[in-house]
Amino acid sequence: MRRRDFLKALGVTTAAATLDGCRRSVHKLIPYVIPPEDVVPGVAAWYATVCRECPAGCGLLVKTREGRAVKVEGNPAHPVNRGRLCVRGQAALQGLYDPDRIRQPLQKRPSGEFRPVSWEEAERLLVERLADLRHRGRADRIVLVTPLLTGSLDRLVQDWTEALGVGRRIVYEPFAYEALRTASRVAFGRDAIPDYRIETARVLISFGADFLETWLSNVRFARAFAEGIRAVRDGTRVGRFIHIEPRLSLTAANADEWIPVRPGAEAFLALAMIHVILTEGRASPSLPADEVRRLTEFVRPYDPETVAAQTDVPPEQIRRLARLFAEADPGLAIGGGVAGTGSNATATLVAVHLLNYVAGFVGRTVVFGPDFSLGRVSRFSEVCELVAAMEAGQVEALLFLDVNPVFTLPRGLGFESALAKVPLVVALASFMDETTARAHLVLPIHTPLESWGDYEPQVGVHGLLQPVLRPLFRTRAPGDILLAVARSMGEDVASKLPWSDFYTYLRTRWQELHRRLAPDRDFEAFWQDALRQGGVWEAVAPESVRLAPEVFQMKFEPPTLEGPSEGPALLVYPSVHHFDGRGADRPWLQEIPDPVTKVVWDAWVEVHPETARRLGVAMGDVVELASPYGKIELPVYVYEGLRPDVVAVPIGQGHTHYGRYARARGANPIELLSPRPEAVAGGRVWLSVRVRLTKTGRRHLLVSTAARDRQLGRGIAQAVAVGEGRSPERHPPAGTSVPDMYPKHEHPGHRWGMVIDLNACIGCNACVAACYAENNIPVVGKMEVALRREMAWIRVERYFEAVGERPDVRFVPMLCQHCDNAPCESVCPVYATYHNPEGLNAMVYNRCVGTRYCANNCPYKVRRFNWLDPVWPEPLHLQLNPDVTVRSKGVMEKCTFCVQRIQAAKDQAKDEGRPLRDGDVVPACAQTCPTDAIIFGDLNDPESRVARLARDPRGYHVLAELNTRPAVTYLKKVGR
Repeated sequence: MRRRDFLKALGVTTAAATLDGCRRSVHKLIPYVIPPEDVVPGVAAWYATVCRECPAGCGLLVKTREGRAVKVEGNPAHPVNRGRLCVRGQAALQGLYDPDRIRQPLQKRPSGEFRPVSWEEAERLLVERLADLRHRGRADRIVLVTPLLTGSLDRLVQDWTEALGVGRRIVYEPFAYEALRTASRVAFGRDAIPDYRIETARVLISFGADFLETWLSNVRFARAFAEGIRAVRDGTRVGRFIHIEPRLSLTAANADEWIPVRPGAEAFLALAMIHVILTEGRASPSLPADEVRRLTEFVRPYDPETVAAQTDVPPEQIRRLARLFAEADPGLAIGGGVAGTGSNATATLVAVHLLNYVAGFVGRTVVFGPDFSLGRVSRFSEVCELVAAMEAGQVEALLFLDVNPVFTLPRGLGFESALAKVPLVVALASFMDETTARAHLVLPIHTPLESWGDYEPQVGVHGLLQPVLRPLFRTRAPGDILLAVARSMGEDVASKLPWSDFYTYLRTRWQELHRRLAPDRDFEAFWQDALRQGGVWEAVAPESVRLAPEVFQMKFEPPTLEGPSEGPALLVYPSVHHFDGRGADRPWLQEIPDPVTKVVWDAWVEVHPETARRLGVAMGDVVELASPYGKIELPVYVYEGLRPDVVAVPIGQGHTHYGRYARARGANPIELLSPRPEAVAGGRVWLSVRVRLTKTGRRHLLVSTAARDRQLGRGIAQAVAVGEGRSPERHPPAGTSVPDMYPKHEHPGHRWGMVIDLNACIGCNACVAACYAENNIPVVGKMEVALRREMAWIRVERYFEAVGERPDVRFVPMLCQHCDNAPCESVCPVYATYHNPEGLNAMVYNRCVGTRYCANNCPYKVRRFNWLDPVWPEPLHLQLNPDVTVRSKGVMEKCTFCVQRIQAAKDQAKDEGRPLRDGDVVPACAQTCPTDAIIFGDLNDPESRVARLARDPRGYHVLAELNTRPAVTYLKKVGR
């Protein structure tokens, strides 16, 4: 056999092995960039799919090498995220390779222990029980609980429940935004979550919506925020952002103004603003005169002086906000964040809708039509009804599909005790979480990266999922399980679901989409294009809405908070990393510091310094939080960024199951909340209790990577006032000539450099997670981080310059600066670190003897030493990027500017017979950044984007006085 033929055969064999077990042949998977027949060992293949780490549904491109998925990135063609990802999306690989995944079907013994069973036995057990219920006429006592599903799997589940006669189906999401849907119905007669055009707003007022963290679609909104409100043109900020919430969240930290309103009083502030707009004649001229008259009368009781006493916001500040908003062209008010969702949540969001309507922004920045699919989720009141039915013995079979209500429901609801009364509990799950651990039968399912499917986060966005590798374990697709059960239930059921597998069902459904969107095209061409692109997108026309008469019946009252009247209100907020708890089993998300507190591997309760002094507690003291529904214990994190009459706890930690990385870390604050649904919307009430804090006398080690909260005059994170960004006299360009005692390095070809725009950086940590994934950075654990042995090549430093109504919080991504006069290079005794001809401060790992002189001499403290050999529990080792060496104990490491990507771009340009182009090389951190804050390129090319930005008057070098001549230029934040 000739060598060329041998390599061709090897490539085909590898590709076939990659997909064996996906139940389809290799030609069904169409890589995004390279067709399957060209897949060869050593050459990456990219597959387009959809991220399912949260309901936002961002598009993914997954890099595979020799049958392994080794990196996920955003899909530039997908309209939701346009090529960017958040920190949770970057960690999706660790869900696929989680060492604690369920690997085979399990049946619970009478002793409570699980025993492994075959798929045939598991399906037989399930079919027998379901068939028996149907035979006895009790199919209506079967209940199916799923997360938000859309598209084909959603329709299959619905067809399956109808074919079997299932009693009810609950579509469960912990963050369901019921109040937002209901407020839309009350205000405009449309039960939906509208689209928000943040990118076009010039004044943005957020009533507690954490749109840069977890609200609806955080990656999309972060990009829109950077392109609109935060954009800088001619040295001036384009827009203005005001955040109204009792706590200085990550979103509030990025605001121009933070208004710490009294908990649950946001509705009155919005009504007072409407009052000012109407009484001063600032309403939109498009409003009918009769509506103006009725609205003026409706908000008459909410004048600024009256509302000031209810909100703790001065009357003049209310008037200023109202005038600023009315004069915007256009403005946008948003609300509905989880932390502030109280018993008056619907009324609050009705007030926010009215504020947009009165100013004339509904239809401009608030658009109905391309609605969010989260509007289809079951209401919390329906979950409460299910619990009552379980308690009454009216549920005889309960099937869970990839949900964890035991962890995410309030303990006072009694879900766990009601679950014990259900004779048959079946979990279709990938992980042994708190709900799955209580099942009688566990059927392990594929993760999204192993699955076929589709997902529609908004109307008109049809994302397509495809498996990027063969299933790692003996798992199956949920759709295949449902179809297999239907085939075994008898002809009456099987005839209604005749498809052999879910892949066939999916294609059938997409044939319907094909006939609607592209009837003139061949279906196979349509299907393959959709696979390559990651889906199909259709334009959805906005739908006009008018004010509904029902809105004038709305009553506005303060929230009801149960618990001791003298106690602080409890704010529970979704974690940027762990969301509702589903991200707690990803070690990257545990090790990467929280963006605000910089705490790792833990949970905490945030307490204002005044409250801490009154209680006599300090950082790390353990306190008991008691509400009418339970008690938990957490260490104190003293934090200026919240009102003295509230305490705050992040959601996500406190798992009793869910694997080694999540188990026994902190406490779950959901246990303290009220189980009563909101009266109007039937939604979850997150702002529901006051708590009593009691000092326990114990201490707990809270590990934070933040050495200082202030810059101490070092000028690390610099800022410039609005309008001064174009003043070269006050802000000279980076690289001003300085006398130098060292000979200048010559860079005859390329001089790689980076620009980081502090005005665009929101501190979200996506770049940190991307660097972990790309460069095989090991996780060391809490105690090693406490010893300052963390291994991250890039960190996001956070400095509080001011905390108050005009917060000045600055985020600085800090990585190796690749200095021209690098202090680390001159002290290495074995030349393990050196300066290469393209300006990179390079490392030769097998020369390093671990003296650590370089780390001691680095003023930026960005070098990392391997104190231990890295540990990758099986199968986490499969995530390792083969293009990057895994370092061993005793070796120093640091950022390389993703040198492997530089080389890959050079190779591709050489193969195509052309020079490198600007944008060919994109490091992992720059590629994922949702706000495009990190720009990379060749400084020797004066027309490159990075070179042009490096000459910006806002540019500066960190610690420039040391004359290290960094290759990283920072652009000063533009403040107000």
